[in-house]
Amino acid sequence: MKTVSDNNKIEFYKFLNGEKSIEELENFIYSQPDLEQQLGNEIYLNLVELNFKDKYDGAKLLDIIKNRIIEEGNFETWKLKRILNDFLNEPEKTDINLDKIYHLYCGVYKENGQRKYEFKFLGNLGLNYLHWTDKSYLKTNYGENWKAEYEKCSTEFEFYHEQLKDFAKEILFAINSKKIEIFDDGTYIISTDLKSRLETEEIYKLKHPNEKYGS
Repeated sequence: MKTVSDNNKIEFYKFLNGEKSIEELENFIYSQPDLEQQLGNEIYLNLVELNFKDKYDGAKLLDIIKNRIIEEGNFETWKLKRILNDFLNEPEKTDINLDKIYHLYCGVYKENGQRKYEFKFLGNLGLNYLHWTDKSYLKTNYGENWKAEYEKCSTEFEFYHEQLKDFAKEILFAINSKKIEIFDDGTYIISTDLKSRLETEEIYKLKHPNEKYGS
C-alpha cells in the first residue's frame, strides 16, 4: 500500500462514501500535483488511463482505490468518526444521523453470510433510532396515528440528543486513543472496560418528553 497524504486519502474516502461524484474525483486526480509521486507511476497511470464515464472502468476504479490506495479499516474508521461528529454537531438532524449509526451497528454482509464492520459498541445510539423515530416501529405501535407521533418526536430532537451525546463522545475518544481499533478484515478490538459498558444486552432506554419530571 502506497503512502498517500491524509488530505488526498480523504478525497478518495469522500468518493467511496458517496460525497464526491466520479467527475469530481477525476478532476481531483488530474489536478493534484503531488498525487503521482505519492501513488507511484504504475498506480497513477492505471487511474488516468481509465474512462471515468464507462461503468466497467468505474468498477476498476473502485478496485484500484480499495486494494491499492486506501486501507479499508482506515476508511471505515474515518466514516465512523465523521458520522459521530455529525451527530454531535447537528442535533437538529438527530434522527438522520442515528439512522446512519444504526446501519454501522448492523454492519455489512460478507459472501459467506457473516457480517463485517459490525460495530456492537454503537448499540446505545443505533438501536435507540429504532425505538424512537423509525417508521416501521411507529406504525406497529401507533397504527394510523404514527405520523402524529413522528411529528411530536421531531419537535424534541434536542431533548433526545442531550441524552445520547455522551455515548458518541466516549466512542470518539476511544477511537482517537486506540481503545477501539478497526481492521481491514472487518473486525475490531475494543478495550475490556468499554466492551463491558457498551456491548451489553441492555440498551440505554431513552426518556421521552413527558418523563422530564418523572412519571
